[in-house]
Amino acid sequence: MDAHSVCIISHRSPDGDTVGSNLALRYCLESHGKKVVSACVDPVPNDSLWLRDADKFVTDFNYEDFDVIVSVDCGAKKLVAFHEKKPELFVGQGDGVRKPFINIDHHSSNDNYGTINLVDPSAAATAFIIFFFLRTAKCEITPDIATALMHGLYFDTGSFMHSNTNEYVLKVAGELMRAGASFKRSARELFHTTPVNKLRLWGRILERTYVNEDGVTVSAVGKHDYEVCGAGSGDTGGAIDLLNAVPGSRYCVLLSEDEKGGVRGSLRTQREDVNLSEVAKAFGGGGHPKASGFGVTGRLEPVISWRVVPENGSEAHGNAVKF
Repeated sequence: MDAHSVCIISHRSPDGDTVGSNLALRYCLESHGKKVVSACVDPVPNDSLWLRDADKFVTDFNYEDFDVIVSVDCGAKKLVAFHEKKPELFVGQGDGVRKPFINIDHHSSNDNYGTINLVDPSAAATAFIIFFFLRTAKCEITPDIATALMHGLYFDTGSFMHSNTNEYVLKVAGELMRAGASFKRSARELFHTTPVNKLRLWGRILERTYVNEDGVTVSAVGKHDYEVCGAGSGDTGGAIDLLNAVPGSRYCVLLSEDEKGGVRGSLRTQREDVNLSEVAKAFGGGGHPKASGFGVTGRLEPVISWRVVPENGSEAHGNAVKF
C-alpha cells in the first residue's frame, strides 16, 4: 500500500522516548513527501517541547483522514488511549478490513495489538528501534532526526545510567552524535532542569517515603500536594529514581493521583531477581522487568498503623502489639 497520510500516536502521559520516536519518524516521512500528524491524548511535557514540531502534537484526529496509523512506545493497547473514542482503530469495519496499524515498541508487556508489529523487548528504547528502522529504510539521519532519537534514548536509559545501557546503546548514541544530535540540550532539559515547584513536590514525596515489611520502598503524592506546591501530576517524573536509590530495597513504588480521577503506579528496581512487569501486570499494567507501571481508577487514602513494643527489657503488654 502506498500510504500518503500517516498518523503517529504517542502514549498517554508522554515521555522523552515516545515523543522523540514520534518526531524522528515524522521527520523522515515528511522528507519523503508524506502528510504526517503527531497525536497524543495528553500534552507533550515541557522537557520535550524544545524539539522541532513538538508543539504541533494534536489531541484528537479524524480516523478517515489517514491511510496508516502508527503507535510508538505504547506497551499496551490502552496506552494508545484514542481507541476509547475511536474503536475503529482496532475493530474491523464493514467487510472486516481495517487500515494498517503499525505497532512499534520495546516493552515486554506488548501483546502485538497491531496489524504489523515491530516489537523488540531487548531494545533499550523505542528510539533505538526507530534508528535501525530508518537506517534499513535508507532514510538520511539528519541532525533533527538524530536529536529526536538521542532524546528518546537518553531518557529511557536514565542518562545512560540504567541497566539497559550496553555497548550497542552507546554505539548508536555515538552514531547519533556524529549525525549532529544536540546531546547537551537533551541532557539539560531531561535531567538538569527542575523548577522550584517540582522540587517542593519531590520534597513531599521524599518526606513520606518508607520501606515496608516486604522490603519495598513506597511513597505517594496526591492532588492536595499538587495544589500546595503549584505543581501537577506530570511533575512527579524523576522522583522515582531517587526512591530507587534506597540500599537493600527489593523495588520501589511511587503512587500518584492524576487530574482525571486515577492513580498511577511507577515501579523501579536495581535487582536481577525481581520482574516488575509481572508486578505491574497484577494491576493491569506492564513494562520492563526493571521499570514498569500501571494505572487504576480511584484515589489515594493514607493508612496509619502503630505498634507498642518492649523497651529496656520491659514487657509492654507481654508482646509487641500492633494497631
